[in-house]
Amino acid sequence: MPRPSLDFIAGKLGDKPANILEIRGMAGDGFDKRLHQGVEKAMAEHPSYKAVGEVYGQWTATVAQKEVSGILPSLPEVDAVLTQGGDGYGAAQAFMAAQRDLPIIIMGNRQDELALWKQQHDASGYETFSLGATPSVSQAAFWVAQQILAGKEVPKFVEVPLLQIHQDDLDAWLTTVPEGGVVNAEFTQEARGEDHRREHREGGASRHSRPEVIGKGRRSVCE
Repeated sequence: MPRPSLDFIAGKLGDKPANILEIRGMAGDGFDKRLHQGVEKAMAEHPSYKAVGEVYGQWTATVAQKEVSGILPSLPEVDAVLTQGGDGYGAAQAFMAAQRDLPIIIMGNRQDELALWKQQHDASGYETFSLGATPSVSQAAFWVAQQILAGKEVPKFVEVPLLQIHQDDLDAWLTTVPEGGVVNAEFTQEARGEDHRREHREGGASRHSRPEVIGKGRRSVCE
């Protein structure tokens, strides 16, 4: 998650000096620690970027808004905000309440985040990026288990990539997610089977599954 987020930020800001605020999850949580280590590793690849602060948003918009609001008065101009999911909307609300320019805030595929992104884009051309795991990831596990029980050969390692949303995809995804919900994807048996056939053709197991995703009446490949 940190690497694609910083890759997007770098694509927008280039190598010029930039101030980065990190919103972490919950203090002491193992998942949060691993993500933070990923952020530190990815930040090291961008020496001109400076971490100017971090808060714990507990993956919740209301907590993130409160914590970001509390630290903003002590921060210089913030160019981008790294998040862990569920906190992008709250971060944006904090910046707007403080009447500060909205930085690049990495979103987490929640409906409120995507709706705010669209609203800001329509008003000012604001662009950002969103990514996260999908609730239906268990479908991929089900189909792999089903294939094993059927005696099929499957990879020893199956990686299910995070679902990424870019500006060109935003309107399509917004039509698929209910108010207050999170973007979901469909993992089909056919898509998983095509993965296996491609892996055999390439002579080994791929580290990236490529589930088909349904959105606004069209099929695309989620990587």
